[in-house]
Amino acid sequence: MPRAIVSKTTETFELTTVPKSDEDEAGFVELRRLSYGEKLRKDAEAMKMKFAMDSATGGASKGAEAEVSLINEQVTLVEFAKCIMAHNLTDENDRPLNFQKPDDVRKLDPRVGDEISSLIGDMNDFEKQAKAQSVDGSGK
Repeated sequence: MPRAIVSKTTETFELTTVPKSDEDEAGFVELRRLSYGEKLRKDAEAMKMKFAMDSATGGASKGAEAEVSLINEQVTLVEFAKCIMAHNLTDENDRPLNFQKPDDVRKLDPRVGDEISSLIGDMNDFEKQAKAQSVDGSGK
């Protein structure tokens, strides 16, 4: 029978925003996909926050910008905590960053955070992957 569970395998990505230097190796992250249950919980949390913001603002557009920012931050924190399995990234004191801790995620250089977030997004974009697999050599 075909297996329909998320693979436990990980993929390692070298970060272009943390290139190799004379004294340090290049930065990398080892990522895994979210399970469907984790994706559902992440999406539910985002919807719960959106509903709470809508209720607090009475649906007014004034709170829309704060709402989007808050939801994006929470989703990113969940993704970093669940998807990053290993890395070699440290803070200014050479302490390894702990992506289970929101403050460590927030400390990241924005370029590094955006690159990791993009890699996680690509890895968990099931629709994009399905389209890529269905396109044949003629581009159809």
